[in-house]
Amino acid sequence: MGDAVAELGRIADRLRAPDGCPWDREQTRASLRPYLLEEAYEALEALDTEDATRLREELGDLLFQIVIHAQLAREEGAFDLADVARDLAAKLIRRHPHVFEGKAIEGDVLSQWERIKRDEKPQPERGSLVDGIPAALPALFRAERLQERAERIGVSIPTIDLPIDIDDERVLGDMLFDVVAEARRLGYDAETALRAANERFAAHVRRMEEQARAEGGELAAYDPDELRRIWEATA
Repeated sequence: MGDAVAELGRIADRLRAPDGCPWDREQTRASLRPYLLEEAYEALEALDTEDATRLREELGDLLFQIVIHAQLAREEGAFDLADVARDLAAKLIRRHPHVFEGKAIEGDVLSQWERIKRDEKPQPERGSLVDGIPAALPALFRAERLQERAERIGVSIPTIDLPIDIDDERVLGDMLFDVVAEARRLGYDAETALRAANERFAAHVRRMEEQARAEGGELAAYDPDELRRIWEATA
């Protein structure tokens, strides 16, 4: 497998050479950005089809986007494809001490993952548990990631009483579709509205973290009652 990935690096180098492909030679990180996003979505679409042949092809296209971006970095003297692979391997090992070091899981796997990840990057680079979730994500996807991140340390998300029972995914999908239709009827853009809600939630979590630090603690150490108190106090 290592030789196959290394071969991709050599191909990218050849394509970018002075006598290589004119199109590949003129690409920049900015010009390649939409292709990275497009290939990621095509891979997701292939996942939905459950077609292994198509998925294999689309994952290859996505992998080449990583390879070509690594090649650009190599030309700048920043890093290369091997550095990317080594960093990833080291990170996976570091974040799974229960697998590679035989250590007991502290709490649960997800909270341990978040704790290790926070410890990897010094303050203030990653000062909040909601940092590091790309703002460019689709709003619904970002909402899910923000909520998952908060719930890993026990911050529960207040919910509303719905007029219908959601007993399967189809009902949920129809309800979300209806919300979009209602937003259009009212003259709102549903994506923009959810993006704004995401940012309000992230700001609320950051206020909670600030309050916890002012009290001399961290949110991850608070019990459910204390989290509820600090949620209401920072609303």
